[in-house]
Formats: sequence, structure tokens, C-alpha cells
Amino acid sequence: MIRGFLPLSCATAAAFGALALMLPVIPLAVIAQSGNETLAGASTTVFMAATVLTQLCTNAVIAKVGYRAVMIAASLLLGLPTLAYIVSMDPVVLMSVAAVRGVGFGSLCVAQFALIGHLSPPGMLGKVSGMIGFFTGGAQMVAVPAGLWLVDVTKGYTLVFSVGAAIALAAAALAFFIPSPSPDELNEEVEFNDDPRIYRRPRPNSLVVTIVPAIAIASVSMGYGAVSSFLPATLREVDSVSGATFAGVLLAVGGGAQMIFRYLSGVLADKRSSPGATMIPGQIMAICGFVGFVVVVESGWSLWWLFIPAFLFGAGFGLVANEALLEMFMRVPRAKVGQASTVWNASFDTGTGVGAVTLGYVASVQGYSGAYVVAAGLVVFGVFAEIADRVHNPEHR
Repeated sequence: MIRGFLPLSCATAAAFGALALMLPVIPLAVIAQSGNETLAGASTTVFMAATVLTQLCTNAVIAKVGYRAVMIAASLLLGLPTLAYIVSMDPVVLMSVAAVRGVGFGSLCVAQFALIGHLSPPGMLGKVSGMIGFFTGGAQMVAVPAGLWLVDVTKGYTLVFSVGAAIALAAAALAFFIPSPSPDELNEEVEFNDDPRIYRRPRPNSLVVTIVPAIAIASVSMGYGAVSSFLPATLREVDSVSGATFAGVLLAVGGGAQMIFRYLSGVLADKRSSPGATMIPGQIMAICGFVGFVVVVESGWSLWWLFIPAFLFGAGFGLVANEALLEMFMRVPRAKVGQASTVWNASFDTGTGVGAVTLGYVASVQGYSGAYVVAAGLVVFGVFAEIADRVHNPEHR
């Protein structure tokens, strides 16, 4: 058993569960109350903006107080503020709570992925990063449909916000058992492996080498922002009774596929002693997923066909997410894994936030299908960036 892996996994899973429970519910509540898709997307954007800004300074905080304290505070900030939504969802309250929760999520993400880099044994970074995906993905797979199901059953949002806060408290309690590496370990200038396996390559000190993996994850996460924010509303237009619940099931299918394929990409990376083999296939699968959503909805086919694009998008997202993280870790010294984690998380969350508000505007003008078409185009750009990087920088392959 890897030292500290179990408490880290359980605490992270609980925190992500609290997030996932409310991720599609909050935009749905905003749309139900105001009928404004742009405002719904803006709440996600504020959340992600606060997330990214927090990620930029989290490593400095970790160096002073340690991983454990950061994870505890992050879990509390992520869940408890949503209780304010029970009282009011006025735009000021909506955005203020989104910002506070973003601080919690930003610090959680950086601490989680950086700690993985420090705890992973030689030759197992890909597998360990995939294993943590099982915990977080499993939590999201259960929490997303559970939240939307509670909305349909109770015809309201109070219970969802209350349960989310309770799960966040549980995550904070679990975080007490997370190990915190010493400052000497955090600044250790060594390779990930001693037996030249994965990641043993020349590494510049500049984070410029992480740009292309950052583009890859950002382009897919922009589409994720649209799917998580607007798929429930999309299906509610088709089926006002159970559309949101069905959307939750689809998001769970996507989450399950993401969890499995993220792990598989990590195992393959360790076996090949190098990441990258499944990056472009993952991007193509994500594109097919977006196109599939449009085809099914616009053709008036049975909603059951949506399971196929949901699976494709989730699988592609999982491959791209893990490959991007591993590629970044491959290109920097171990002492910079915290900074590489920050770049990965900032790219992921910036993409999700910008995608939610930008594609929310597209949805308000061109409909939800138009938003999914634009999302597919963004991933196409990521494919071209990946190909260009491999042509001009063979050492990154």
C-alpha cells in the first residue's frame, strides 16, 4: 500500500462528491429561477475564476502550512457556503458563494495532484494518478445523478445543498489523516524514477513546455463546462418530467467512462515508460461525443441513444485529462511538480469556466446544439496543437 494513498483518496473522493452533487444542480436552479442561461454559465465562470486565482498561490500556502491543513480548509470552503443558497439565490449571493467555493476547489485540486506526485513510487506515477481517478470519478458518478434525482423527487434544491454541505464536512474530517511531506521533500531535486522508466528525460526549468498539454485539457474542459451546465436543461426541454434525472444518469455514464479510461491511460503510460499514446485518440473520442449529442437531439431520436455520445465524451475526457497531467510531469523536474499541477488545474478549470459562460452565450443565441458544435471545434484546435508539438518537438512524444 502506498503511504498516505488511502486517506488522500477517501478525502478527495468526498470533496469531489460534494462538488459533483451540486455541479449541474446550481445552473439548473439558476435557469429555473431566472430563465437566464448566461447567468447560469456566469456562476460557473466565477467559481472557476476564483479556482484558478487560488491555484496560483496554493503552492506557497502549502509550503507554509502543509498539505493536511490546506485539504481540510479546502473541503470546508467547497461545501459549507452552499447553505446560503437555501436562503437566497440573488445574483450577488450566487456569485459571492461561487467565489468562496472556488477558493476551496482551487486549493483542493493543487494539493491533491501535487501530493500524488510526491507520494508515487518509482515507475508508478501513471497508475497512481489513474487510481486516484477511480476514487474521484466514482464519487462523481454517484453524486451527479443523485443530486439531479433529489431535485426531481423533492421538486426543490434545499436538500441537495444540505447534503452537499454534510459531505464536505466528512471530507474535512478525512483530511486529518493525510500525510504532509516535509519542506525538504517538497524541494527535492530528483527524478521520479531511478531506473530509467517513465519521466526520466532532460527537463528545462521553464513551464513553457507545459503549454500544449494545457491547451489539450483546456479545450476538452470547455466542452465539459457546457455539458455539465446545460445537458440537464437540454433534456428538460425534451422531457419536462424526468429529463433532468435522465441527464444525471448520462453524466454518470460519462463519469464512469472517464474514471476507467483515465486509469487505463496511466497503466499504459507506465508500461510504455512514456505518456502520450492515447492523447489524440482521446481528443477524437471527445469530438465524437459532442457531435453525437447534436445528432441525437436534433434528429429527434430516442434519448437512449445519448448513452453512446455520453460514453465517448467521458472516455475521451478521461484519456486527455490523465495524459495531459502525465505529460506535464514528464517535462519538469520533480521540484516543480507542484507548479505543473497548478498549470494542469488552472487549464482544466479555466476551460470549464470560460466554456460555461461562452458556450452559455452560444446556447442562448444558437440553442444548446450550437454550443455542443462549438465545443467540438475547440477540441479540434487542441488536436492540431498536439500534432504540431509532436512534429516540432520529437522529444515530447
